[in-house]
Parts: sequence; C-alpha cells; structure tokens
Amino acid sequence: SVVLHWKILGVLMVGPYGDWLRFPYEGEENLYIIPEIDCCRVVTNNRIEMLQRVPPATAELFRIGSIEPSAMLLDASDDFEKGSPSSDEAARAITKTGMLGEAIITCTEAATREFDVKTQKRLLRAASYGMHFSYKDGDAILGGPLAGSSAESGIRPTTEASTFVASARKIRVMNALRDSKVGLVLTSSQYD
Repeated sequence: SVVLHWKILGVLMVGPYGDWLRFPYEGEENLYIIPEIDCCRVVTNNRIEMLQRVPPATAELFRIGSIEPSAMLLDASDDFEKGSPSSDEAARAITKTGMLGEAIITCTEAATREFDVKTQKRLLRAASYGMHFSYKDGDAILGGPLAGSSAESGIRPTTEASTFVASARKIRVMNALRDSKVGLVLTSSQYD
C-alpha cells in the first residue's frame, strides 16, 4: 500500500489493486506520516495513531461467515462462555478435521496482533479452550510432567502450549508499554 497526505483530502491509503481508503484529518495543522516495519504512524498536534493492514490471522477469524477452523474455535469458545452444550460438539468437530492445532496457533497469533485488551482475552480464551481438546493420548501431556513424575521422563509441552505461554507473556509486556503512563505503542512485529 501507499499512504499519501493532502491537506484538503486527509490521509489516503491506496492498495496494490487500486482500492483506496480515506481518513479525514480536518482541522489538523501539522500531520506527519512515519513509516514503520508493518504500519505507519500518523502524528498530529493532538494525537498519534497507527494505520495498519488487518493481519491475516485476524481477518481469518473475524471475516463474516468464516468457516476457518480458528473462527469455528472462537465461536465454540464463545458458546462455552454462554453455557451452550453445542460448544463441545463444535470443538470436537474441529479436532476430527485435524486442524485444531492450527486453529489454536491462529487464535494465539491474532491475540498478539490485537490492540484491544478485551479482544486479546477473548482470543486467548479461545486458544485455551481449544487446548483442552488437543490431548491425543496419554503420552501427549499438554502442560508438562504430571505430578509425581520425574522431569527426565521426556514429557514436554506441545508446540501450541509453548506458543500460548510465550504469546501471553508478549501481550503482557506490550500492553504494559502501551499504557498511557508509558506511551510506547508497539506492534507485534516491532516487538519481535
């Protein structure tokens, strides 16, 4: 995408296929567009905003009518929060397709790229809910060694569990940096 600024028009973002979005900034005397690794910052006298393409994981999850496994896992998690018994069936259906691991990773990745804390929590809850269904057999322990077992038994957390924990830590740090007292807004790519 190309981002342009005209005093009369505001900020105009033009995509690679000619589609465009206009962001009016009326009454702003000074406006600067600063390029970043995965977005651009729009700095005015009164505020700083980030202009970013919707990440693919987020688009996959929140697209209207999406039948991607991650979107189905998010719906199942929301149903579980509401107390619906159909949530269990939906999660098991994703497990049968063999796409549960991918759905968990997508929910976790989307949470790291989200700025809204409520949405972050919702996505992490969905990933956590999916991990409850990811047990394959007695040898695949999700969270590490069982109580009373030795650390040398070779039981390790799954990739999904490790990614989930690392992402939760990352989100905690990024949200602390985004706090208004600190004021350092970073995207997930910038943090990495």
